[in-house]
Amino acid sequence: MKYYLIIGYQLVEKHKEFPTVRVYINEQLIDEFDCDNEQATEISSQEITDVKTYGKCHNMGRVTIDTFKYSTPAKYKVIELDSSTWLDDGELMIEVSNNNSNYNNGFMTKESQVWLNPVFLIRKDMYDDKSILYSIIEKLSYARQKQRRDNGSRAKWDSKVRPRWPGFNSYPGWNYSKTVELHRGGNFEIKFNIKKKHKIHMLVGDNLPIKGYFHLDRFFLAWYQHHSKNYFEVVEEKILDLDTGTDKTNTYLKEKSKQINTRDED
Repeated sequence: MKYYLIIGYQLVEKHKEFPTVRVYINEQLIDEFDCDNEQATEISSQEITDVKTYGKCHNMGRVTIDTFKYSTPAKYKVIELDSSTWLDDGELMIEVSNNNSNYNNGFMTKESQVWLNPVFLIRKDMYDDKSILYSIIEKLSYARQKQRRDNGSRAKWDSKVRPRWPGFNSYPGWNYSKTVELHRGGNFEIKFNIKKKHKIHMLVGDNLPIKGYFHLDRFFLAWYQHHSKNYFEVVEEKILDLDTGTDKTNTYLKEKSKQINTRDED
């Protein structure tokens, strides 16, 4: 099976030359590149809540639009990998060297800071086929919204220790038990566990149980749209019938004026 390993990189502060980034899978060097980007870019994702209320004496509609903005390095490295020799448990290590700081008589006057954001591991066929990825986004967006509607029930969608997919970024979320520091000075190493779950290999933090379904956060939605130029909105449509007391929630993606793959839940 083919995978993409995606690493965003930025030199936030520079002293002397560009640092070197080396990438290892299961202790084998798979790539090496210079951290030669000093620019960041803004990305965003958007969610729409569309509430429609019907009844003999009352009809009402309300639309709420939420926009989530993030900053991320303007450059990223995409490395294609073959997982045919991987075991169910493995390791990704990113090593940054030549990340020099200037120490003079015990004082540091110049420091080199590297920001790695994001670090994603995603199956190639999932990423390359927009319909597959849209289906995953829609399903997991529905799960997140259902959890919110259920007021935090401990259903299979609501495990506070489940890992986020397809990897890590610098923005924390409420249901992650561990965050990885991706912005550092000096020479350093960052290690991620690679575990197989739901027939895919995924990045997880140290000692993080893989429990329930993985979580898809809004940063990935923003990053994917920016990278692929496929822009969409996540729409949660709520239909309330006041006469019968029934309600229906429909979660779907809307790409421009086109609706992508709907899902109904009574």
